[in-house]
Amino acid sequence: MRKSLFLTSVIISIITFLCLLLIIPDPLITAILSSNSIFSELLIYLPGRELYLHSFIVIVFLLSGLTFSQLTFQCQKAERKADKKDRELLILHSTASISASSLDVNDFLNDVLNELLSYLGANYGFIYLIKKDTGKAVLFADAEAPVRLKKALANIPLDHPVVVNITEMNGLSKQIKRTHVLEVESDLFPEMDMDKIIAIPMVARKAVTGFFMFSMRQQVQLSEEDAYVLESVGKLAGITVENIQLLENTTKAYEELKSLDKMKDEFVSNVTHELKTPLISIKGYSEIMYEGMLGDLNEKQKQGMKVIVSNSERLNRLIESLLHMNAFQFKKQHVFSPLSLGDVMESTIKSLSLKIEEKGMILNTNYEKSLHFIYGNTELLKHLFIYLLDNAIKFSPYGSRVGIWAYEESGSMHVEISDNGIGIPENQIPKVFERFYQVDGSMTRNYGGNGLGLYLAKNIVEIHKGEIWLESREGVGTKAHVLLPLYDENGQVVCKQVHTLADTPVSL
Repeated sequence: MRKSLFLTSVIISIITFLCLLLIIPDPLITAILSSNSIFSELLIYLPGRELYLHSFIVIVFLLSGLTFSQLTFQCQKAERKADKKDRELLILHSTASISASSLDVNDFLNDVLNELLSYLGANYGFIYLIKKDTGKAVLFADAEAPVRLKKALANIPLDHPVVVNITEMNGLSKQIKRTHVLEVESDLFPEMDMDKIIAIPMVARKAVTGFFMFSMRQQVQLSEEDAYVLESVGKLAGITVENIQLLENTTKAYEELKSLDKMKDEFVSNVTHELKTPLISIKGYSEIMYEGMLGDLNEKQKQGMKVIVSNSERLNRLIESLLHMNAFQFKKQHVFSPLSLGDVMESTIKSLSLKIEEKGMILNTNYEKSLHFIYGNTELLKHLFIYLLDNAIKFSPYGSRVGIWAYEESGSMHVEISDNGIGIPENQIPKVFERFYQVDGSMTRNYGGNGLGLYLAKNIVEIHKGEIWLESREGVGTKAHVLLPLYDENGQVVCKQVHTLADTPVSL
């Protein structure tokens, strides 16, 4: 069009010039005619030999008008192209916005379908999802489609030429860079009675999961830009549908796991309660027999009873750990009152006395019974220090030392339990308070335990609004720190100084 306008303007200018030359005389031409030049010889044969100056102005205006018309046409063409680009960007932006805000597959696909229907100017459209287990592409949603068509096209077999072409086109596009848009022959769907049908695959993870299909009466020609836009929308729709379905499946699985976890906790709670009842009798009678209260025992019998007592205490601690874990899981309430930390420590040491004796441990204690009261639950705090002291004993070699210190510090009771055991690798320290976590799986076999001790210790400290942290060096030993708020004579919890990581020493 641009070339034809240019040629037309040149021809019209030449014709106008010749017409003016023929009919309008001008004295200025005399000089040219009187000279012995080629122009004079050519002009002498023309009927009009003179040309006025203003004829040149007319020609200039004509040329300017034609040029202006050409520029106007080009501007209109550029505006139409810009409008088309705006529509392309709008459909992509709309689809991306819908994708970002949708958590429901049905709502998302319906919104995208309506956007594409408007973009293409189609009469009606369909969305199909491919169900390989049924061997069909199932109609998921439609826009403006008549009821008769929805019934007729409710299911399309996967061996239908349209579905086959869409699948094959997706594979070929990776090799020859074709766009994922299919212009379907209308005779493949005679029930639609339309001139043109367009199919846009929904692609996720390089597989076709479904497709859009639009029916139009007008023979709309899709440009390459249109095809790439529609392809992008199809890919975005496919990925979004897959992500929403993954989220729904994950949420469903999570709810099922929560339900199973609750059932597991209830089962553990019931079993541990049932185990605890006979264990109390076993532990009680074995201790009585070990003490000789039911008759004297020889040395071999006494040693055997000692093993029974020791293992019954170990089993009791395991059951208590599981009971406490369930209590924290279900956020059960605990009764708090002012108590002496010295009494709690004495009870803790007594509970582990047999284990300390078995390993020939040397226990160093440094705390006074006249320390300020703390506000807490006696049983929980006893188990807190049993977990920490049991770890110190368990992971220390035979005959080594374990220390317990307690002192007041800035409105808090600071308790330290140290050992000279195997220590913990530095990169593992943040993880040791996780439930069932073991630094090394082999430790469960070599040292025993269930990975609940430090997890429960942390929970008990948090219930008491305190803090707990560890210092450890591999092969040197570990020191556990516990801060608990003090309780003053006025019945108030003393404000404690907040411990930060900057306050934690980096070595023993």
